[in-house]
Amino acid sequence: MNSNYNDIIDIIITLIDDEEIASSIVVSGSIVPYIIMSKESYEYHTDFYILVKEKKISEIRNKIKKMSREYAFDVISDSKSYSKKDYGFKIKYQTTTVGFFPYSLIDNNFSIKTYGINQNTKEIRLKTKIVPNVTKSSIIRLTKFTKEKTLRIMTPEFILADKEMKEKEPGNPTKETMYLLNKISDESVLKVVRENLSNEKIKVERKKLRENNSLLIIILGVLTLLLIVVAYICFKK
Repeated sequence: MNSNYNDIIDIIITLIDDEEIASSIVVSGSIVPYIIMSKESYEYHTDFYILVKEKKISEIRNKIKKMSREYAFDVISDSKSYSKKDYGFKIKYQTTTVGFFPYSLIDNNFSIKTYGINQNTKEIRLKTKIVPNVTKSSIIRLTKFTKEKTLRIMTPEFILADKEMKEKEPGNPTKETMYLLNKISDESVLKVVRENLSNEKIKVERKKLRENNSLLIIILGVLTLLLIVVAYICFKK
């Protein structure tokens, strides 16, 4: 598959043009070393995703839904449409799918919530990952993105350590990406992050898909109101 580097850059530029979004998101995945080094990537990045401050996820969701009316991307799935819990949402731009997932950092416990939908089994998989004893500087940093803008990103140390733990899984970064991550990572920070990730805890819930019936509820509500009005008019006569 052709590189989606330019599409990813377009997505990021569009998002960080909004100050509230820019201050609430953290870009992650194998695209990060290329952003840090201002180096064009010629690979297709399937693991590009964006973390959103958990307390801001509803606001950012609403903003992006409004933006989708103007820009060429669509919200293709939303965990809240299938579950009572908020584990984020996903958009698609050209051929690139981007997950927006809530995160929090409380008392040095770093939590990420993600989800996946299996249409064959009609299930949603809700995953919570908690990494203990982390400092903010070891997982999140600012990097120069354009002349005027900086970007909040996951640190290369965190991404590298995380990828090392998943090296046998499909979709792991290419050798070039792993080389770049190694090249720009601080060994002392990497050592600490590796230890943190070795103690991570993962909780997975599987639930049957619960379609959002809000539109049906609204329609039924309107019909009920009309019946009440008609009954009232008839009663007055």
